[in-house]
Amino acid sequence: MIASKAQGRAAVSTDQPAPSDRLNALDAVRSYALLLGVVLHSCAAFLQDFPMPMWKLEPNVAPTVLYYCIHIFRMSAFYLMAGFFARMLLEKRGLPGFARDRAKRILLPLVAGLPVVLVSIGIFILLGALPHGMTYINSLTGPPPAGGQAGPSAAGGINLAHLWFLYYLLMFYVLALAIRGVVQQVDARGSFGALCDRAVAFLMRGICGPVLLALPPALYYWQFAGWNEWFGLPAPFTLDPDVGALIGYGVPFGLGWLLQRQVPTLLALRKSWPVYLALALVLTVVCIKIAGTTPTWHGANLHGTERALYTGAYMTGVWCWLFAGVGAAVRFLSHPSPTTRYMADASYWVYLMHMGPIVFFITLLRPYHLHWALMLPITVCGTMLILLPSYHYLVRFTWLGAILNGQRRPRALPVPAVGAALSD
Repeated sequence: MIASKAQGRAAVSTDQPAPSDRLNALDAVRSYALLLGVVLHSCAAFLQDFPMPMWKLEPNVAPTVLYYCIHIFRMSAFYLMAGFFARMLLEKRGLPGFARDRAKRILLPLVAGLPVVLVSIGIFILLGALPHGMTYINSLTGPPPAGGQAGPSAAGGINLAHLWFLYYLLMFYVLALAIRGVVQQVDARGSFGALCDRAVAFLMRGICGPVLLALPPALYYWQFAGWNEWFGLPAPFTLDPDVGALIGYGVPFGLGWLLQRQVPTLLALRKSWPVYLALALVLTVVCIKIAGTTPTWHGANLHGTERALYTGAYMTGVWCWLFAGVGAAVRFLSHPSPTTRYMADASYWVYLMHMGPIVFFITLLRPYHLHWALMLPITVCGTMLILLPSYHYLVRFTWLGAILNGQRRPRALPVPAVGAALSD
């Protein structure tokens, strides 16, 4: 009887993960959003007329569509979770502790890591090209065409490359803290906070939430003549703040920040994620139907009703993808998993350093003209096979790992029991 009761309790605990486990699922969303960057940037080489010679392969529709679909939601998902965990950290450590932690784990990797990342990319390109001789190396150094959208160009300024996401994360921290300070001064009774809680709870119910959350970026980009619709939300590589990026990624960050005040509202997405996934797929198909499968690299290409329909569908699709992804993670990734935890720890290092290995494999294998179905898995898997061991042996248990993820210590080998040792 006692055993059966214990088994029943175990079954209940298996079906209903603890709140801390569910927060691990949210951390997995943030981490896998970064890891998807390896796939995204590997797919970029197959885009038609990609503007970087050393990062260009024969164009193909399949990886192009995959690039398009991942790009819709990836960074928005990261910022949604970043806002959530930022407020949680602030509540736990206070403002001084929050500032020290973010300076160590975000500002320092941006400032000190950027030169390392840029140099490593150049080294990996050279290593990939060396087996093919100087003529091949010279063919990779041609200037990109003017107006290229996807390449990390920062004419006349600092090139942040893919580390731009850290720069915008720092800006969001400053804005969030400033707004929080003002609200605390003028709303000591918490009326505004309670109003925000009700508004957020409303946005998280039904299909009206994604539509309303899509309005700020949709209204901005609909009237912005320089918006390149095919690439959706931008990847701004310069230090000049991009208004569209501040709006497009600031809304997810802000919602994540406010959702930390009512965690069950976010976790409730575990019940409705299939509905949001279906809507996300439909809206993505609509967008691809309008924009096509060939990237455009200059300005606005849609006009009138077509542009309005595309903008609304794209921005609403962003939120449907986010709600579907978070809900599915809470549904399927809430139970503790050493693999998920390890990949969550490794994801930061992998994303910081992944560009170099990607261009290495692209540069090395380009002359062989492999089919994309071989080239893409080789690039992605090869990149991970380089970065995961480097994380484990060079980062995880070192001072560098302490900066990126906090201190990690190797597991001690189990000590055999005295009786077992004597019996041997």
